[in-house]
Amino acid sequence: MCRSLLITITLCACMLTACTGTTTFRSSVPAYPIHLEINTNVGTYVHFVPENVSAYLIADAKGIHFNGQTMPLTVTEAYGYAGTVVYIDGFHPYGAYDLCCPHCLKRETPCVVDGIFAVCPICGEEFDIYSGNGVPTRGIAKEALRPYRTTYDAANGKLLVTQLQ
Repeated sequence: MCRSLLITITLCACMLTACTGTTTFRSSVPAYPIHLEINTNVGTYVHFVPENVSAYLIADAKGIHFNGQTMPLTVTEAYGYAGTVVYIDGFHPYGAYDLCCPHCLKRETPCVVDGIFAVCPICGEEFDIYSGNGVPTRGIAKEALRPYRTTYDAANGKLLVTQLQ
């Protein structure tokens, strides 16, 4: 009797503590403002649509870079800590990540995009940006790139990149 009561109390305690809250991603990369608005219906970004898998753009202090062109940021736009890559991947319409390596944390030396990877020029870590999760695939990093939220309204061709809440 005592043993079954003890097992029941232990199981109840485990279930209560397991369901006490939500898990929140905490990144080593500092949280900086991110706000990008891309209109895929006009101008430079007309080909930055989900059908063009593996296309990407990069936003940094110099502007938004896509297909060899750079558009200046508007006064309401911000590009994150070390710059942001927005990638059309194979699993979601868009994925977005800060380009600061979470292992090195060097804002002035962001990762560079090489195919489906963001590669840290300091430690050599590769982060998979094609799969939609920015996880390290080779090297010493233990943490994924800082993700950002993407919202795409296909009817209006508007892509919004913001901070995860």
